[in-house]
Amino acid sequence: MPASLAPLGDTLPYDRTHAPGLLPADAPLGMPRQPVSADARPYRMRYGPRVGPSMAIRRTIVFGAAILVTIAAFSAPLDLFRGDGFSPLELTGLALFCPLFIGISLWFCNAVVGFILVASGARDDIGDLAGCAPNRSRTALLAPIRNEDVAAVYARLRAMDRDLAARDSSVGFDFFVLSDTNDGAIASQETVAHGIAAASAHSRFYYRRRLDNTGRKAGNVADWVRRFGGGYDFMVVLDADSVMSADALLKLAGAMEARPDLGLIQSIPTIVGAESLFARHIQFGMRLYGRIAAVGMAWWAGTESPHWGHNAIVRVEAFAEAAALPRLSGDPPFGGEILSHDVVEGWFMRRAGWGVAMAPTLAGSYEETPPTLQDNAQRDARWCQGNLQHIGLLNAGGLHWLNRLQLLMAVMIYAAAPLWLAFLTVGVTLRLEQGLPKEGEPWFSGGAERLLELHWSIILTVVVLFSPKLLGAFLILVDPAERRAYGGANRLGLSVLAELLMSALIAPMHMLSSCRAIAAAILGRDGGWGAQRRRAGSNAGVWQESWSAYGWMSFSGLCLALIAAPYSDLVFWMAPIIIGLVLAAPLAAVTSSTRLGAFARKLGVYNTPEESEPPEVLRDVVTDAQSLPELPSLAPAPDLLTPGRRLA
Repeated sequence: MPASLAPLGDTLPYDRTHAPGLLPADAPLGMPRQPVSADARPYRMRYGPRVGPSMAIRRTIVFGAAILVTIAAFSAPLDLFRGDGFSPLELTGLALFCPLFIGISLWFCNAVVGFILVASGARDDIGDLAGCAPNRSRTALLAPIRNEDVAAVYARLRAMDRDLAARDSSVGFDFFVLSDTNDGAIASQETVAHGIAAASAHSRFYYRRRLDNTGRKAGNVADWVRRFGGGYDFMVVLDADSVMSADALLKLAGAMEARPDLGLIQSIPTIVGAESLFARHIQFGMRLYGRIAAVGMAWWAGTESPHWGHNAIVRVEAFAEAAALPRLSGDPPFGGEILSHDVVEGWFMRRAGWGVAMAPTLAGSYEETPPTLQDNAQRDARWCQGNLQHIGLLNAGGLHWLNRLQLLMAVMIYAAAPLWLAFLTVGVTLRLEQGLPKEGEPWFSGGAERLLELHWSIILTVVVLFSPKLLGAFLILVDPAERRAYGGANRLGLSVLAELLMSALIAPMHMLSSCRAIAAAILGRDGGWGAQRRRAGSNAGVWQESWSAYGWMSFSGLCLALIAAPYSDLVFWMAPIIIGLVLAAPLAAVTSSTRLGAFARKLGVYNTPEESEPPEVLRDVVTDAQSLPELPSLAPAPDLLTPGRRLA
């Protein structure tokens, strides 16, 4: 076997002339594990004040507006129930209403702020700085992988390499593939693919496979920092499905050079590459309203912004100083290694005084989305376990108050599902207590009147839930270039209607899936660390798979329909939930179809600008995936199973 394709040990010196895939010389960097306990050092700001008056005003506006909207919506059920005194069930319903509505109110107010900023042409500070080109820094592009589609991973990395070369910027960026793969045959493919990539790359390409997967992805990155971090100023951690343009990478590195107070800048990835109908729905929806949501959040979060773990640039010094996470006491799923580690790493860097910011208007950052409802639910179950685990960090010392609030909001993302289910149960029970319609009374009699008693609350709920998407659509419609990129006004309108309808149908399915994920975590079922399916499979067997996963939801919907049938107002009120649940299994099957996804694209439904005119780096991904030789299904190479082996 040629040296360039030889299996790589983990202790080999770098020698590009002999074997381009070998690791560089060690550049160790200390990365001490951080404490959780309340005796951790208090929060401090490394550069400048903790927060300026302007940021305090911004947060007061957003949170104050969310509280006012919640109070306005709360007034309707409060007036309805207090007429004849509050029953225990009514008090329970009111208690559930507030935490549910405050969450969607905050989402609404955040989107309104983002809409105003985008419509007025205002820019964020980080966006302004992202015009500076780096002139002295070295950046490592880290791709942690585990049992992934090897050809697809390297197609993305090679496309990024070519894009950097086209900007004459290869010298400042090195690629590291950090493998945690535990399948020997896939590991052999990784070695072959890496040899091919490294032999023709413009930037340096390195590969290392860990045999000890301690700490999962976070441990993999931490191992890299401790061994090689001293040789780099910044690192960009990529997911297996990440792609970033050279322009985005250069702007992020330039912004980090210009702002030595920042430990991290988070880009906002655009979803691309969707093939199934479900993936296209998510891709379009995020493109529709993601921009105003991100701009709004950056406006009030400032240097206490969230970190999502991938497609972000990180100052290696800050990460090494503050982001080696503790092991939580107890056993999984609530104890052990922190699963949703990325957001905690951001909180801990902020605790150490480093700013964590967002670049919401930066283009050129891309990722993919799960292809089916079931894949999305499985990913959500892992995220649910990780977010619930954050409860153990509530007593962490020195965290900024906004980071603590983000911790609670992350928990509420999934806790909202059982709260919503409980709220619906209370509402149905209260209606059943009122009894059946009187004999001889028309079925629909009184239904509209009872609904109108809550008209203000219902109107506000509809506005809060749907207006962010409509605001996003409005911004596209008034911009001729964007309107054309989405296929014109008619196709955009059809896509928005389809997105709203499918979102309404999927919402109750997501509610029950989240409830099941929370129950699994509470019962101590660890979600594990499996490979994620990133491409929809064949259509064969999809109906059986969908009924197996979602048949119980369809049965629940039928039961709910039978309970509500005698009550016209209950049927009207519960119609979106009943329909969504009854159709759960067939909807899961239909939306997983790549044929329907292709048909929708042909009609112009769910089209996005990246499909109308793909950026160069994305076109290169497709080209590279088609040109890369088929990787052999090799048996596990003995060299890959021997830690620390050196080539002769």
